Amino acid sequence: MPDYPALAKETRKKVLAMVFKAQTSHIASNFSVIDIASVLYENLGEKDEVVWSKGWAAATIYYFLAKQGKIPKEDLEKFGEAPYIGLAETTVPGVLCSGGAMGHGLPIAVGMAIGKKRAREEGIIYCVMSDGEMQEGTTWESALIAGHNKPNNLVVLIDYNKWCAMGRTNEVANVEPFADKWQAFGFDTQRIDGHNYQEIERALLKKSDKPKAIICDTVKGKGVSFFEDHLLFHYKYVEKDEYEKAMAELA
Repeated sequence: MPDYPALAKETRKKVLAMVFKAQTSHIASNFSVIDIASVLYENLGEKDEVVWSKGWAAATIYYFLAKQGKIPKEDLEKFGEAPYIGLAETTVPGVLCSGGAMGHGLPIAVGMAIGKKRAREEGIIYCVMSDGEMQEGTTWESALIAGHNKPNNLVVLIDYNKWCAMGRTNEVANVEPFADKWQAFGFDTQRIDGHNYQEIERALLKKSDKPKAIICDTVKGKGVSFFEDHLLFHYKYVEKDEYEKAMAELA
């Protein structure tokens, strides 16, 4: 098995440095999805594609695009400057969905997956989503279409960190019973620990004749104690003393 913990730690340190230097927001949103992304990108096939609906994890997206060689590694130092802004845009090579507004990624991913199947092309389409996006109508319209067409080359990864922009996800608009909903729409549904690398890997590699939905229970801000499980660092930028304290925790 690849050294996922080491990769995730290095990713958190680089993403933190990028966000701090640019004085942008969403550090906690980035940190909750990094373990998932670390496993995902280590297991991508040559013809696989990743659609990031959760585009405000832009620093993480750019980090892995640089690792893939789709953007120059030195461009990570330009984070916060156009085109590498804090909400991923398709002006960046490898970004397949503009990710500022919620709920746009799954419609694109479903269309790509169905198109691949009809063209008899190889490759899996992965769609990385937030739990707040489960409150969007486009999510469930797309799930309905996927359930009907059954593209088994579609994998939806949901970063279920229990927070959205305005508060606790299920206090803003309750999405539970979460797994039951995806099952009802015809998805092979798994619910896993989104920080357990073996569980993530196992869920990703599981074969199915249906589209898959992997609900990843995560902690917002995972990896730095004072980022974890509250809303503050959804929008707040990281100050110098906070940056130094966070880097010390990640050492």
